[in-house]
Amino acid sequence: MITEQLIWFIDSRFAYQTTSLDKVVRLANIHQKSIKVIIDVSCQITGRGYWHLFNDKKAFETELMVEVEAKKNKLLKYFSMNAIKVEVAINESANYLAALNASIENNVNSVVIIEGNRAEKRHSIFQHLADINAPVLLLTKKLWKKPMSFLVAVDPLHEHARPEMIDNNIVSLTKNWVDKLQAKWTVAHCFYIASVLTKYKNNVRAMHHDGLDIFAKELKIPHEQCVLLEGIPEDVLASYVRQHHVDIITIGLVARNQLNRLWIGSTTTALLCDPPCDMLLIKH
Repeated sequence: MITEQLIWFIDSRFAYQTTSLDKVVRLANIHQKSIKVIIDVSCQITGRGYWHLFNDKKAFETELMVEVEAKKNKLLKYFSMNAIKVEVAINESANYLAALNASIENNVNSVVIIEGNRAEKRHSIFQHLADINAPVLLLTKKLWKKPMSFLVAVDPLHEHARPEMIDNNIVSLTKNWVDKLQAKWTVAHCFYIASVLTKYKNNVRAMHHDGLDIFAKELKIPHEQCVLLEGIPEDVLASYVRQHHVDIITIGLVARNQLNRLWIGSTTTALLCDPPCDMLLIKH
């Protein structure tokens, strides 16, 4: 999987982080691609239900759009200074997801970039991550170190109705980014043994070890770049990220039943609540 388009989705209610801007510039440079920025004002426009409280609603709306235009022009200037081609669009439609997916349709090898605010400040797009038709890079305030480090979370046994090809695509996209960023990467597979299966612990561990080993051989991943983690997946992954100073964890964004608009895989959901680092979420 090769990234051919970067789309940065910005919530107009908040100032974007300087660290996020630096990361987007770095990605644009290493991929040698232009950037599409979508500044979404739908959350503020939706607030028109309260505009009757203002004496001059037209002036308030004008002031809002002036602020958004100023943000747009600032971005245009910054990317121009870094010799990066950029297109900045302002979305006022409540159907922001359709607008975003329309941009993705123009280039199927897109990656959508979103900042991860605290839960109470998050844009409603976080409720629809599984509906975005492209990988999603969730940015935290954490700086990227040099060289960068990736942790690739896979499930080679395809448990919990996980699609078989998703792990191959996770590895493929990560390899592409690792090569361009000259980063380090490790492939991790987690398994949890419930107390009722304690007496079969060795057998269960061997089964998962063999599954990871076969997966690594098929994709030509060196044995020393693979790690088997025992415990509740979201806990052991977060712990590994902290201990090994991981910059980006690549993980599947999997809808496990027909209610895919309401929830995604439990491990990814748990990590999204409090991301231990930046997360590259891959759906297909």
